[in-house]
Amino acid sequence: MRDTSEYKASSFRKSLTFAFHGIVYAFHSEKNMRRHFWLFNALAAVELVLRPPLTAVVVSLFVAACMFSAELFNTAIELAVDVSVEWKHHPIAGVAKDVAAGATSMLAFGSLFVAIWVMAMAAPLRFRLFSTVHLGATWLLIAAAVAMWILRYWPIHRFPVDHVPEKETQDGV
Repeated sequence: MRDTSEYKASSFRKSLTFAFHGIVYAFHSEKNMRRHFWLFNALAAVELVLRPPLTAVVVSLFVAACMFSAELFNTAIELAVDVSVEWKHHPIAGVAKDVAAGATSMLAFGSLFVAIWVMAMAAPLRFRLFSTVHLGATWLLIAAAVAMWILRYWPIHRFPVDHVPEKETQDGV
């Protein structure tokens, strides 16, 4: 376990390093993070083909970032609850984890509506893969997709933990 004084006196670069390791950990350990990763890639591929305006791409990338953030919060809550009940079953712990998962699910449904809106903004739907329409949005999408692939496949930093049991069920209780 790290000394708490290290957190207080840490630099901005160290904070970003800890955050990066947390994101990579979630990508490697959480099935839903990987599922959102593939859904993000599908959305990016469709947007690259249809070439919606820059505003629609920015909105869809912001919603995707919110979705990944919600999943990270959900992972953090699940881990904190599991540690607090010492990896044993507790009914209130299960409810806390279900509420966190419910919040993530609500955002996922909202993200679906935004994706539908982005596709409606691209109307009339035309195949524009090799056109020069909305090049700024295209490069923004490519940069976001590359960043997501780097995060997804970055080697995981092993945390100094003695024992972390596998989750027994969907909600981990």
